[in-house]
Amino acid sequence: MKIYKKSLLYGAFALTLCMAGGCNSNIDLEPEGIITADGYFKSAEDYEKALTALYERLNVKSYDLWMDGVTDNGLVTHSWNRGYDLGRGIGSTASSFPADKWDKGYISVQRANNVINNIDKYQWPGGESDANRNQVLGEARTLRAYFYLDLVSIFGHIMFYTENPATVAESENVKQVQDPKEVFDFILDDLDKAIAGLPDKPSNKSKIGKPAARLLRARAAAYAAGYLNDKSYFQITLDETAQLVASAPQLADFDKLFVTGCEDLDEVILVRRYSLDATNSWGNWYNQSIGGYCVTTPVKALADAFEYVGERNENMPYLNKDPRFYQTIYAPGMEMRGKYFNTIPNNVIEKDGKTYFDPNKDYGALQDKEVSVGDVLAEGGGGEWNKTPTGLSWKKYFQEEETWTTYNSFIIFRYAEAYLLRAEALVETGGSTDEAKSLIKVIRDRAGNTNDIDKMVAEQYNGSLRDLIRNERRVELAQEGLRFADIRRWNILLDVMNKPIEGIEYRDFSSGTPKHTVLIPAERDAYTARDFWWPIPQAEIDLNPGRITQNEGWK
Repeated sequence: MKIYKKSLLYGAFALTLCMAGGCNSNIDLEPEGIITADGYFKSAEDYEKALTALYERLNVKSYDLWMDGVTDNGLVTHSWNRGYDLGRGIGSTASSFPADKWDKGYISVQRANNVINNIDKYQWPGGESDANRNQVLGEARTLRAYFYLDLVSIFGHIMFYTENPATVAESENVKQVQDPKEVFDFILDDLDKAIAGLPDKPSNKSKIGKPAARLLRARAAAYAAGYLNDKSYFQITLDETAQLVASAPQLADFDKLFVTGCEDLDEVILVRRYSLDATNSWGNWYNQSIGGYCVTTPVKALADAFEYVGERNENMPYLNKDPRFYQTIYAPGMEMRGKYFNTIPNNVIEKDGKTYFDPNKDYGALQDKEVSVGDVLAEGGGGEWNKTPTGLSWKKYFQEEETWTTYNSFIIFRYAEAYLLRAEALVETGGSTDEAKSLIKVIRDRAGNTNDIDKMVAEQYNGSLRDLIRNERRVELAQEGLRFADIRRWNILLDVMNKPIEGIEYRDFSSGTPKHTVLIPAERDAYTARDFWWPIPQAEIDLNPGRITQNEGWK
């Protein structure tokens, strides 16, 4: 792969310098400032530093936060943003997001391989039984599994290796996977090995312990069951989640999960941490009225997925929703930094130099606060490119007071997913529906969704508990990067991605008589079977002629 061909060029350049200068025994073979695997890993501290560099690959470039924008949960706003084309069905082998995911994924894998394959460069005091050694190995194996699961879930037929090639000749021996089963099975086996060496409770929420590895293994098995169409994998999900649920703490208040301090909550298992010195720069996702760019936005299909817990108000459809809706999405009429969020055109008035909802129109009863100006398409406020195209905006993770200096942590794993995975596996394998419903009830209860599950199954999910569980996973985990794989492993990709892209619904008063309107922010070309896998970047194929075959349907 290209990283090794570049390495060869650097090596050839060094050799040329050596020949020009006349090689002799006085040459320093380990020049100061050059770090190699052979010259590194001389202490336990070296392994910790290498692991730190590996942990930094989690949510690298905030990619996890972009992923819902290429699903039926969201939309990418700008033509220059990652996933704009793929989310609209017009992607190509030159699309930037697959290239980013491929490149960054393999950098992550290579860092993990470096730790794993050099684990015994240092003489651990306890040898192969040393607890610190095996914890380092367990962390690195878990992280490698995490990155390989991402790659195989996106591309399927990936280049797969567990030792980094040192030469071009060695890199040419790396084979492309023809059957993704090979990778899924490796991930599950390697995680099983990793768990044995990990602590029950790591030193902090930025380190992997047994719960994180078990949850990843449960997730990987559920993915394998769907991607490989083999429900026997769900037994692994059941095995791992049995232990996770048995030891799970009380779930946290949902409104405390995605803000500063979430890493202190018992529900949270693993985070990617940021700080004042290393902010997350998530201002990209904020609303235009407060200086953001709305780079990805939710769509109506996701908003509709949140159940009503009270009567639907046809004129104000965002009232009486599942409380998680109000912690996940900004919709018209919701409070944002002391004002009301609004994206409905022509429904405000000026009063004493301030902007309020028009009392003669919908949301007009909300007169106690001003309306935040700048989010309505084609209605002043400037920055038209950066207004939400759907009229909805993400709130989950993006509700901090400072737009561009936020440093709240990103959650990689939390116990709620274990409940969801176990409930799903029970239903898919003919297990106890009572247990499945009890698991889902825990999640709904903590969020304040008081709807009776049996009643909802009968009235809203066509009698299917499985559909309710899938919807529960959708709303609970929205904007956490997991919907992409879910719609593929459930084989609903073509169904959900071939529906119209819709935004807010509201009443339009422009003609005098109020008219129910649904905003259409964009159109999507038809999704076909080719879109199950993303295209392998053409640049990779060009650099490796005859060694990498493009995924079917992509040219």
